[in-house]
Amino acid sequence: MSGSLLRFIDDGQLEPLRQALSGFNHRCRNLLNSMKMSFYLTKRAATGPLPERWDELNRTYTEVERLFDLIQSIYRSMSLTFVRQPFRAIVDERARSWVAAFQRQGLTLTIEPPAGESTGEFDAMRLSSALDGFIAWRASRLSPGGGAVLSWWTTARHFEVEWREFAAAPLDASPPGPTSPHAALASTTQSLSLPLLARVVSEHRGRLDWTPRPDAEARLRWPLSVAESAAAAADVTTAVSHASLAPSFG
Repeated sequence: MSGSLLRFIDDGQLEPLRQALSGFNHRCRNLLNSMKMSFYLTKRAATGPLPERWDELNRTYTEVERLFDLIQSIYRSMSLTFVRQPFRAIVDERARSWVAAFQRQGLTLTIEPPAGESTGEFDAMRLSSALDGFIAWRASRLSPGGGAVLSWWTTARHFEVEWREFAAAPLDASPPGPTSPHAALASTTQSLSLPLLARVVSEHRGRLDWTPRPDAEARLRWPLSVAESAAAAADVTTAVSHASLAPSFG
């Protein structure tokens, strides 16, 4: 699912994606609401202890809700509130929690800041939230002893952010699979953090490039000035449109 959503975003096919998923998401949410009411009535009518699997069913239901919330976040319209600051501002605020997420799994996260960087425009809340989800997902996928390196820099016109992973050993490249339906569903939900991050970057008129193997790598790139990039794109579109309407004397 994650890979399919990422391809739609990479190809700029958000409207077909929105049309395909909005109705499906709405129908599924109606079913979820019916299930939630059934759970409530069952629990209320119970005269003795609930079945042993009740907690697992409840956790699975909660995870399904999370899954559809994330899907909706990926395809629905997204408004941005830009601030002008260096990317380091996000890292300084979130680095401790990112490193801790890796350490809890027996992993290492190395953060390599540039010697200097330019300020630029981005939605700090959306970008940091998307990075939180992405980094938590990657911490859940690496085997103990592995790790990742986060680095970034600026060019004359763009932010560049790079994520590189390394495994502890070739035989430990893949962690054990989920052991329960809830764990399997949670793994799928976490993987949606990749297309969500790609969607946030695309709204900044940028792009996320993802290489899953042999060692996962991601590169994020978006303009220092999103407004100027949007204006330049609009000028190009207008010029192409005018050229197509111009009479031909050939």
